[in-house]
Amino acid sequence: MTITYRFRAFCLGMLLLATTVASPLAIVSPARAMSPGFFGDAADSDTATAATTEEPATPLVSGKVVAVDAARGRITLEFRPAPQHFLEGGTRIFDVAKSVPLKGLSAGDKVRFDLERNGKRYVVTRLENSN
Repeated sequence: MTITYRFRAFCLGMLLLATTVASPLAIVSPARAMSPGFFGDAADSDTATAATTEEPATPLVSGKVVAVDAARGRITLEFRPAPQHFLEGGTRIFDVAKSVPLKGLSAGDKVRFDLERNGKRYVVTRLENSN
């Protein structure tokens, strides 16, 4: 008799768990199902290509130029923490991508920049003067 009661309690608990997990999905899913682009219709392929062609918008890191070495393609920056790149704030020498111009930059300029990791080094891929 107690085994049957425990089994019923177990089944009831599993049923309650399944309905609480499924009910938020059931509430959200019909709204999503009504929107265009759900489950592979024509709008979905357009949305997918638009999403893959856009670059992800990562926030730029702000900092200050300490030194510029244009001949070597390096820049020394004092910068704020960049959690998206797992960098604490500080001063560091960065390699600069060939597509990023260093002309017009001098020590003391405020800049905003984006980084890309290349092995153990970081490369500045975008640099904007904030002055």
